[in-house]
Amino acid sequence: MENVGNVENGDAVGTDQNSSSRCTFFSVDPSDYRCDVILVVKKATGAFSLVACLFMLFVIWLLRRYNSLAQKMIVSLTVAAFFDSVAYVMGESHPEGGLCDFQAWWLTYFDWSALAWVCLITLNLYLNLVRELRTEHYEIPYHIVAWGIPLFMSVLPLIKGYYGPAGAWCWITDDHVAWRFGIWYIRSSPSSSS
Repeated sequence: MENVGNVENGDAVGTDQNSSSRCTFFSVDPSDYRCDVILVVKKATGAFSLVACLFMLFVIWLLRRYNSLAQKMIVSLTVAAFFDSVAYVMGESHPEGGLCDFQAWWLTYFDWSALAWVCLITLNLYLNLVRELRTEHYEIPYHIVAWGIPLFMSVLPLIKGYYGPAGAWCWITDDHVAWRFGIWYIRSSPSSSS
């Protein structure tokens, strides 16, 4: 933590420049611990997920269970979840700039990738079990969808410059709430908002 001296009525006042002071969810009072709690929980769950993904990848490698399409899709989901976990362990919100934009892009991309793999695994199960179709020939289209659409969705706010500090971490800034809903919550591409 860094102390910065402010001048208030001629006296130097130390303010704590920790994550709480940059958190837009709550007051900017440095003694407000709520953002710190959010960050600790975020990092702890991210670390747990990271360890779990590494364990899954190790077991898959150990048992050589990546021959069928369904098994390969689970490996891809685990890889996406692993890198998504890295985004949650990255830490607190960074000041505006390249590192913050990278963290926001990374978070958006791998969140979308993990979601895409879950949806594609569900679709694949439906096609295999309900429709009784063989789906091995869908492997390349699955990869295009699961890695390509998230790339498109995560690059849009990057190109527009809408990534930045957004509370306890970097994401689409508070000035672009319509993009948050368009990119993530509504699942449709935002067409006009600034």
